[in-house]
Amino acid sequence: MSRCIVIEEGDPYLVDAIRAAGLQVEGKAEVYRFGELNVPRVRAHSRGRHHAGICIAAGQTTGALPGLLHRHVFEALRDLKCIVSGDIGCYSLGALPPFEAIDTLVCMGAGITAGLGLRHVLPREEAKRVVSVIGDSTFVHSGITGLVEMVYNPPPTGHVVVILDNSTTAMTGHQEHPGTGRTLEHQATGRVVYEDLARSLGVRNVHVIDPSADAKGFCRIAQGQSRWG
Repeated sequence: MSRCIVIEEGDPYLVDAIRAAGLQVEGKAEVYRFGELNVPRVRAHSRGRHHAGICIAAGQTTGALPGLLHRHVFEALRDLKCIVSGDIGCYSLGALPPFEAIDTLVCMGAGITAGLGLRHVLPREEAKRVVSVIGDSTFVHSGITGLVEMVYNPPPTGHVVVILDNSTTAMTGHQEHPGTGRTLEHQATGRVVYEDLARSLGVRNVHVIDPSADAKGFCRIAQGQSRWG
């Protein structure tokens, strides 16, 4: 073998691991850490064209997605000037125009835990503006432990968590998950009921609402729930 090139999207995770194992491999140039590694870009890299003159298509914003299910949620959070701790899912688009209503976006499950951290450290009036937003499939994947932490180590101002229920894994292919009541083979099975789970953990203020049908009602709840307990 005369040449081994490791081309991976994002950070050089595999390159670092392989080199740590004692193998000499060639990694990608820094310019290729950003944007999609499509065929033209990989071909250019293999030919030594390590420059930024390769066009990367601009991302699409929510301005072109009028059917986004959670538009009313982000409109309300934006208008209420909330500090929003977001999470990973289709609703992450709420960070982009025209909403620009998400302030943190780290990893799956961090929507709740990062929001709790902000509630603990910010001045009281600022802390009361913090809201965590997480989708249904992300919640059952990585958000339940954050809800446990909210009950076990509550901030002085309490906290508000909004679970956005699509009843599917909307971002990555509409797969079933434990909150849908169906297996991956679409057979009926047990279903995690989020409001029942929250109440069983000790969350006393639990509301179920359809923001599309009652946007004003959602605004009243979001504005009024600066404290739970």
